Amino acid sequence: MTEEQIYRRLQMQLDKYPIGYPAAPSGVEIDILKYFFTPLQAKIALCLTLRSLPVSAIHKRFTKSFGAEMSQEDLSVLLEEMFIKGVISRSSRPGKPRYSMAMLAIGMFEYQVDSLTRELVDMIHQYFDEAFDKEFFRSSLPQLRTSPHLKAIVPEYIVDTYDNIRRYIARTREAIHVANCVCKQGEAILGKPCLRTDNIEVCLLIGRSSHAARNRARRISKEECLEILDMAEEKGMVLQPGNSRKPNCICICCGCCCGILTTAKKHEHPARYFASNYYACIDMYLCKACGICLERCQMGAILSDNGFYRVDPERCIGCGLCVTKCKPGAAKLFKKDKLTVPPLNTELLYLSILAEKAGRKKMIINMLRLLMGRPL
Repeated sequence: MTEEQIYRRLQMQLDKYPIGYPAAPSGVEIDILKYFFTPLQAKIALCLTLRSLPVSAIHKRFTKSFGAEMSQEDLSVLLEEMFIKGVISRSSRPGKPRYSMAMLAIGMFEYQVDSLTRELVDMIHQYFDEAFDKEFFRSSLPQLRTSPHLKAIVPEYIVDTYDNIRRYIARTREAIHVANCVCKQGEAILGKPCLRTDNIEVCLLIGRSSHAARNRARRISKEECLEILDMAEEKGMVLQPGNSRKPNCICICCGCCCGILTTAKKHEHPARYFASNYYACIDMYLCKACGICLERCQMGAILSDNGFYRVDPERCIGCGLCVTKCKPGAAKLFKKDKLTVPPLNTELLYLSILAEKAGRKKMIINMLRLLMGRPL
């Protein structure tokens, strides 16, 4: 195969994953792959799957596909270099290292935290505009969900565990790490620093973390984690944990930097792309038209109406930011009649997304292939 064929084959393989990697009119998706992978690394990536494999199995695949170009020892060194580079994943289980392919997002792009360049950020923006926007928001099961700030919840509401982030943090036995936000870093490189906070160390990671393994995160106490959540509410930032009952991350997002929020805001009815069990309303009889809710809303969901403010339900994602600082109490958060219950864990989330993408029968086949370590 020529180099171009190798990169195109890798693009096609990535496009079969739950969050795919479609071709773009300009071919920028290939430019991104060339940025991430040398031709040899791209060949190695073609031998990986979403299921982590030992080096011996990867070497067997590589030899079958490309001949005996390297020893197992050399391959092991290259795989670890690719993991440190942030283009593939490594299993956190004890024992010999096992490696797997990463999706673009959440995955390779986030792994570039603290190593971003203007070139990559420009390409990622272009790719979102041309092709990845539609792919990222295609599924009715998003990778992240919107959890409300608890100060916005009225006492009579029973807040389910997966929407009660503070309780989840208080009860977890997993390690907690914090890392810099890759989105905020990227926008700063483009000369657009975050308008909400100067502190970009706000990406919370629960359990074994690839960022920590790459020395891109630091371990924190539960108390410091809760302080970061307090800061997020004070500064007006949205809580977006992973969309499962056992989230492995909590993104703290703003409408000026976050790739998900900024991209969704371009759509006419962005609320449909978010998993949320709450929505906000403003009582016009209590509203003093102070405009605080307008300033705090990250989705452009607050509209002016005859000197007062109201909430556009097609844009509201139920974060509660408008409620927490509303002094007259005009803004309130209500629980939806139809609730969304997230999958048990991240693995089931991606299998569900894959089922929706490929159809149930094909998903079962794909699941069996993943379990056997075969490519999709």
